[in-house]
Amino acid sequence: MDRSGLFRTVVAAFLAVGLIGAGAASAADTPKKGGLLRVGNLGEPPALDAHWTTASITETLTNHIYEGLYSLDEANRPIPMLAESHTVSRDGLTYTFKLRQGIKFHNGKEMTSEDVVASLTRWGKQSVYGRILFAKVADFRAVDPYTVEMKLKERVGIVLISLAVPNNFGAIYPKEIAERFPPQTKITEYIGTGPFKLAEWKPDQYIRMVRFDDYKSRNEKASGYGGGKTAYVDEIRWIPVPDVATRVAQVETGELDFADDLNLDAYERLKGTPNARPIIGTPYYWLVAVLNKKEGLMTNQKLRQAWQAAIDVEPIMKNVAGGKPEFYRMDSSLAFAEVPAWHTTITGLPWNEHNKDKARRLLREAGYTGEPIRFMTTQEYKWMYDFALLTKQQLEDVGFTIDLQVMDWSTLVQRRNNSKAYDAFTTGIGNFFDPTHHVYLTCIWPGWTCDEDILKLQDELAREIDPKKRFALWVRQTRQFYEKVPVIRYGDLFGLRAARTTVKGFNEKTERIRFYNVWLDK
Repeated sequence: MDRSGLFRTVVAAFLAVGLIGAGAASAADTPKKGGLLRVGNLGEPPALDAHWTTASITETLTNHIYEGLYSLDEANRPIPMLAESHTVSRDGLTYTFKLRQGIKFHNGKEMTSEDVVASLTRWGKQSVYGRILFAKVADFRAVDPYTVEMKLKERVGIVLISLAVPNNFGAIYPKEIAERFPPQTKITEYIGTGPFKLAEWKPDQYIRMVRFDDYKSRNEKASGYGGGKTAYVDEIRWIPVPDVATRVAQVETGELDFADDLNLDAYERLKGTPNARPIIGTPYYWLVAVLNKKEGLMTNQKLRQAWQAAIDVEPIMKNVAGGKPEFYRMDSSLAFAEVPAWHTTITGLPWNEHNKDKARRLLREAGYTGEPIRFMTTQEYKWMYDFALLTKQQLEDVGFTIDLQVMDWSTLVQRRNNSKAYDAFTTGIGNFFDPTHHVYLTCIWPGWTCDEDILKLQDELAREIDPKKRFALWVRQTRQFYEKVPVIRYGDLFGLRAARTTVKGFNEKTERIRFYNVWLDK
């Protein structure tokens, strides 16, 4: 055979091997139905009522069972979910929503405008975000079975974004359930329109969700939290595994297919695990100590300012992140850099001052005489315990007395609603998609920021329509935040998750985990 013939033979063989390989890869990446997805989470949710709490674990679980009128796309813009479309009157005061038809609840009933009105009326009295929006609503009613109308008291720029937020969201329940469990009463019948339905909840053992075969997906491509959704797996089993080291080990051994909220020091180990892979969650939270401004020691603004002045943020973040710079970011903005519309870069703010002399002076001006400050935290989120422990050391170094109280996360979430039970607690602040949704700046969230100046700016932000003017107001509010100190803002922490290599289709770009459009290649 001449050299040209040999060359053609080799090329043909190479292409054949390449095509075989490409075909194999394509087959592995083809979605398939079936299987049990086992997910390890840190503990029990305080509720499976999406209207009830801002707790992230409730958000994650309920977004598989329920849906709202709107959701967020990959650019964090509102897009229709159970709504088909909407129109706005010329004066901006009336929103008319057309609903998708043929949407079934898990009990087989078709969703209509009566369900939407009953659900969102309840949400508007119970949810943090619902209460912010419905404070501006004059009337909300059903026009016909597939049309609802919202009349506003005044023009606002927060209607669609409020209906789209994934946390503490405007989940649509059957009318009879929404009315049977009025505000301040936790729903215990879990019927939604989502791609999965609740099959069983055995506290401290598991929560079982199974595919809802009558789910009606949107036709659009999946985007962010919205678009088309397909339940490929037969069942998701959410298993509480409070010990974080155990969650890591169970992904490594294959006892779990996925685990969330892992120790950051497990990152290198997971990278070396043949059948698992680590996933960095960006953004995750900025770390925060929420201060009780309703009663007790932290009602004293000077004392709050002393805490802020004392904190040396970077060594705390380095420690929490296991010394890995890829897991933390130093930033004073109240909005993540991943939300560029609201991210600020303001110089001269009293953030990360680590000024001991200033802190001691402010303690004297506050009249503080060493009374114990009750600081609640949990070890279920290891990063919370770590930053609380280092905070205690830094504060005591300037003259504070800190009574660090460690409890499980569910207990902390319940106790933080009792203003007599604590002075401060640890948590993480996740993504907010509008300045009016920063819950720690409201009078209706634990910590109780009822400051008239802060609430006045929040109201101005809700009423302002012009984006440039809204951003200028947000800059003013950020400066105000560092003066009033409703909470202590630390740095940005990125999260660690892990999945077995058999888990396919997982969207790594969303802040919270979702398992629709995910399948198992086993």
